[in-house]
Parts: sequence; C-alpha cells; structure tokens
Amino acid sequence: MPQWSSSNPATAGRYADCHIHSTLCGHAKHSLPEMLEGIVASGLHTAIFTEHLPLPEEVDPHREVSMYPQELAPYVNTLREAAERFEHLRNKGEDVPRLIVGAEADWLNQDPDWSVQSVKEARAAGVEVILGSVHMLDGWAFDDSAQIDEWNKREVDEVWDYYFTEWIKAVKTGMYDVMAHPDLPKKFNFIPDDPRVYYAEAAEAIAEAGILCEVSTGGLRKPCKELYPSQDFLVELAQREVGCTLGSDAHSIPDIGYGFDFAATQLQKAGITHQTIPLGPVCEGRVQRLPL
Repeated sequence: MPQWSSSNPATAGRYADCHIHSTLCGHAKHSLPEMLEGIVASGLHTAIFTEHLPLPEEVDPHREVSMYPQELAPYVNTLREAAERFEHLRNKGEDVPRLIVGAEADWLNQDPDWSVQSVKEARAAGVEVILGSVHMLDGWAFDDSAQIDEWNKREVDEVWDYYFTEWIKAVKTGMYDVMAHPDLPKKFNFIPDDPRVYYAEAAEAIAEAGILCEVSTGGLRKPCKELYPSQDFLVELAQREVGCTLGSDAHSIPDIGYGFDFAATQLQKAGITHQTIPLGPVCEGRVQRLPL
C-alpha cells in the first residue's frame, strides 16, 4: 500500500528512526557502512543505530541473530566517528540526520543476570541508547520462522501470558530506554481471541518505569501486517502519556523510515501528537519531542 512506503520528500526532517540494523547482526542485507549511506540519503531528522548486542554462545553459537563480542567496541567506534562526521556536515548546512549510538538488548528470562550484565557492558562501551526486547521464552525464539512449528504445540493464550509477564519484568528492571516491538508474539498471526487484556497492564508498567515504547513499522512487513503495537495498545499508551519512538527495525536500506507516514497517522488517531527521541539514557531525561 502506498502509505507503507518509506518517508517521502514532503516529510523530510520530520521523523527519527530509532531502530536500525546491519549485517553485524547476522541476518540483515546491508553492511554497516552501506546502512550509514542509506541513513544519509533518508531525509530523517535523527537515526539511532541499534545493532543486536552479543548473545551467549550457547544461545547464538553461529552468530545468526547477534554480533560477536569482539565486534562491540569497533561498532561503537565506527558509529561515533560517523556521528561526528554527520555533525560536521550539518554544521556546514548540509541536510544530514543526527546519528546516535544505540543497541538492542535481549531480555533472556532463563538468565536475567546475563541480561543485566550485557546492558552494563554496552553502556561501558559507549552505547547511548538501549532498546529492550523479548524474542525468546526459555530459549524458544517465538518470532523465528524456523521455529514456527512450536506454536502448534502450545496454547496461544499461555504464550501471550508468559511473554507479557517477562516483558513487564524487563520493563521494571529500569535498564532499558525503549521497549521494542511490544506485541511481537502476533508476528505470525498467533493471536488470542481478545489480546486487549494484556495492553492495560503493559502500558501501566512502562508508564511507571518512565521509559519509552517503540511504535515499530516492522510488523507491516511481517505476516501480521500491522504496527507493533496494535491500535488498541497505542490507545492505552496514549492514555498514560507514555512517550513513543518510531522504529523501522530496518535490516536493509529500503527499510529505513519505512511506513512512517502511516505510523504517524495511527499515532495521531490514538491521541499521540509527538514522537519522542531518546538522546541518551532516558532516566536522565535525555529526550527530545518532535511533532508528528
């Protein structure tokens, strides 16, 4: 659909894409330098690169969904240099986005201590913004197409119960700045009869934590063909005045800024008039609000 295309020239400088990946994560199409070139050409106001932090070797032995531990420092250094280069160009009057060093950190419910340490190491390495995400439950990657058969062995309601229990635990740690793709279990259209029962509690938890929630257009490219979060979930977030980011979950250059005009319309329908951009740790108040 046309409204699901990338941002158009009429909205240049209007959006911040707060969720971007490269081949460092093991499952993207374009390299970090290539994605940086795409960011320059995107017309974005701000871009936050959010590569997947290293996972334990037993979880990701072949580095299919996360970077190698030794790649973290070079990743941060490359982005810092690029951010300085972008800033220099902007100071010369060129239309280049602001670039922020971020990362996506998995909440591993089977090893919460590891999850906490992973974020500490990323902060120490210079990562400014941390996205929190729940992709696995007891080691089952429920959003992995290679493991989709496992859904047929489980009750959908029980999976959603378990997911949101762990999602709220992750929120309450206070170590994340943004929670990414909040209703991810719907990716393959395994959805309870009434998923709304989960939204109010989840929205209340993130409001109490004082962190941000991502509105991800990645779901538009998946079988569910829907934003993460759903419109009903968005309304619950709006009622509690939770700040929302925009994220494409880009894994290729065409994904950058994908569907943001459509997402902005849905946010406005829910009563949200601004996107919130994390500039650093949200607990320190390092955010900027940008009108939609």
